[in-house]
Amino acid sequence: MMSRILILVFLFGFVLMAKAEDRKFIKPNNQLIEFKGALFIQKSDQKVIISRHSKSMLEHPQTFMVAKKANTQSGVTICFSCNSSKIDVAFEKRNDADSRQNVFGVYKNGEFYKSINGLTFTIDNQEKKESNNWEIVLPTFSGVNFLGLKIDNKAKLFPVKKETKPVYVAIGNSITHGVGQKGAAYLSYPFLLAREKNWELYNLAVGGSKISWPVAQLLKDIKVDVITVLWGYNDWNSTFLIESEIKPYYKKLLLELRKVQPKAKIYCILPTTSKSLTPKNGSDSLDDIRDTEREIINKLQAKGDKNLFLIEGHKMTTVDDLNDAVHLSVDGAANFTKHLLKEINSSK
Repeated sequence: MMSRILILVFLFGFVLMAKAEDRKFIKPNNQLIEFKGALFIQKSDQKVIISRHSKSMLEHPQTFMVAKKANTQSGVTICFSCNSSKIDVAFEKRNDADSRQNVFGVYKNGEFYKSINGLTFTIDNQEKKESNNWEIVLPTFSGVNFLGLKIDNKAKLFPVKKETKPVYVAIGNSITHGVGQKGAAYLSYPFLLAREKNWELYNLAVGGSKISWPVAQLLKDIKVDVITVLWGYNDWNSTFLIESEIKPYYKKLLLELRKVQPKAKIYCILPTTSKSLTPKNGSDSLDDIRDTEREIINKLQAKGDKNLFLIEGHKMTTVDDLNDAVHLSVDGAANFTKHLLKEINSSK
């Protein structure tokens, strides 16, 4: 009896070892894994650290962003092509970043596949195919480091199909960052817009931020085709003064964006609908902020900027689109995207 038990234990251990040997580790810095939507990427055998902003920009005295929020990765996508029947994906919490819901969106061959919660997960793929293209969309408000993959022992990675797309940069606060869409960046309006237009997205928005012109300096070394700007709510809701702070900062932002991206189409979205009618500090209305931004945009257009466009964000959103006092819900973000598409498609 004892010998039979020992044999069974041995066989069970052997099976476990065999199963373990059927899997192999793919280092996070493997050259066939691509990282899209981030301007600053640090790769090593142990981890890949993905940043949307530079440390120097975040430290600038007129960058009104909290670094822990900026170090999250809304809009960032990890892409690879693989023929494994099972893919284990591993991340770790980034210590210098905010950490809320770890909701990842997985796309297979360009189509939404599933939503996954947690820092480690497995993608099951039993479909027999030479290879499948996978995209893993990182969470909205949770900073993570990529630790690598495990795939079938006989499987391998393939080069990701190259596609040249127009580059789209989204700039703004938490509305653009994606707050309100249940932690899923793939449900935010910049991601939906980029997907519909087949654009390559860089979402530089940061929750809680105020108008920060230094963000334009991040775009000096890349070619950008489309930029959206949606800023002003937090400025209005704080102690920022219209004449001495909001007006000069917003104007400088647009001038700096035009300087570094002379040919890009810039869509300036005035603050969207809010249930809040009075700010926490001050007596200005949100319409006062809209009037200020509209005036600056109109003057720059009058000076000959034909690629600068005004979008009345509050006329494209209602309180029914909101998840709270100001943030768009999942349905609200989808509705807002439809309106933006119409505006952008009709612009000349």
